[in-house]
Amino acid sequence: MTHTPHPSSSPPSPPPKGGLRRGLPFFLLLLISTLSLPLHGQESERSHSLLFGFGTSNILDTYLSPYSYKGIEARIIYQTERPTRLWDSHISFHTQTDINADYVKNPAKNAKDYAVGIRFSAAWLYNFRDIHRWHFAAGLAASAYAGGIYNDRNGNNPAQGKLDLLIDLTAQSTYRFPVKGKWWKATYSLSIPFVGIAFSPMYGQSYYEIFSLKNYDHNVVFATPLNTPSMRHLLTLDIPLGKSSLRIGCAAHLMQARWNRIRYHAYSLDIMIGYTKHFIAL
Repeated sequence: MTHTPHPSSSPPSPPPKGGLRRGLPFFLLLLISTLSLPLHGQESERSHSLLFGFGTSNILDTYLSPYSYKGIEARIIYQTERPTRLWDSHISFHTQTDINADYVKNPAKNAKDYAVGIRFSAAWLYNFRDIHRWHFAAGLAASAYAGGIYNDRNGNNPAQGKLDLLIDLTAQSTYRFPVKGKWWKATYSLSIPFVGIAFSPMYGQSYYEIFSLKNYDHNVVFATPLNTPSMRHLLTLDIPLGKSSLRIGCAAHLMQARWNRIRYHAYSLDIMIGYTKHFIAL
């Protein structure tokens, strides 16, 4: 008589082949679904911020001088932020107007540069699901800059104009924490120029040649991270005061370019102070 083994004594079946590969699409679907859930703690208000700052500046423009000029800078930053209904309300819209004015001197202290400029940017950021008290957002921004530098020592070419139109990669991280029953907020923002166009004379080319004689010489240049390795940082702390907040922080701009055999940089570090006004989003 043949003895049939008890089912419990049968060896376990080997795991099906390719189980990991079949489970990977499910995991990715679960991850995407999680990111697509309504944002926990997403801000339902819009805000306007105004900051005033003062700090140090280091400017080099070899069209005007082969030396770096160092001195002081004043800066004003105005920001707006509001949620939108785009992409299931994951997209927020940010604008920033950034105005700088610089007074710098050459190493010998016998020549001065005066620099002014304004940059406006509009960004659309995707807001990821909060992780505890952390909030992250990233996206693209369109930014435009107009300004110039005047050197009080040069005769033939005393000034240099600055114009660009860029697409920036931008990201923002926010951390909220309680202090005496009120929620403080620390925010770090980063913008990196990715691609765009800019105006630049050729080295040794005068503005008279460009605009009066119409001698074009590749004066519209293509900007990329290779010839425009730059970044703009802003770190702030919001201290709640009713429906507004006192905002203090630090702005660091590291702008560089190498166009048409001209080297340029503008490094600045400013201490900022101002306020943020909060409104209920409609």
